[in-house]
Amino acid sequence: MQDFSDLTAFIDRQGDELVTDSRAVALAFKKRHRDVLRIIDRMSASPHSEIVEHRERNFAPTTYAVPGPKGATRMEPMYRMTAKGMTELTMGFTGEQARIVRIRFVNAFEAVAERLAQAERSITAMLLDLERREVPSVVKGQIGSKLMNERKTEKRDYAEERASLMAKAQPGLFLN
Repeated sequence: MQDFSDLTAFIDRQGDELVTDSRAVALAFKKRHRDVLRIIDRMSASPHSEIVEHRERNFAPTTYAVPGPKGATRMEPMYRMTAKGMTELTMGFTGEQARIVRIRFVNAFEAVAERLAQAERSITAMLLDLERREVPSVVKGQIGSKLMNERKTEKRDYAEERASLMAKAQPGLFLN
């Protein structure tokens, strides 16, 4: 069986939250996926409202496609879960190996969050620098015809740079 030391590949960004899914948890913890699904489903059936609310806040049901014969596919259930959900779910997985994987998962969530925060800080700094460089060009456009022509050229260049930076402001998760 594969030993996962870096679990950041299992972390994804969904809106403002970092999530993983029940298949990744099953794989990393060497559990059957249907057993992981059963544990999550039991949270919904709990007589304790705190457990039910925790499940609703931290687990989202979804599906994934499984290839079938003759090019057909079938949809199978899975859950997307937050770091909090993953941690609570896996507390029931016992043994030293489970503890190690749980620690690695928590560290992976933190590493991805830090990587995204760093990328966003860098983009913000670049956008501020662009604003500082663009101000003199804006003033040129307001002064005279020769300077307005310079501004036209610069405006296009700054617009392209701004578009590039804004595209980077939505970073992918698998940065190297």
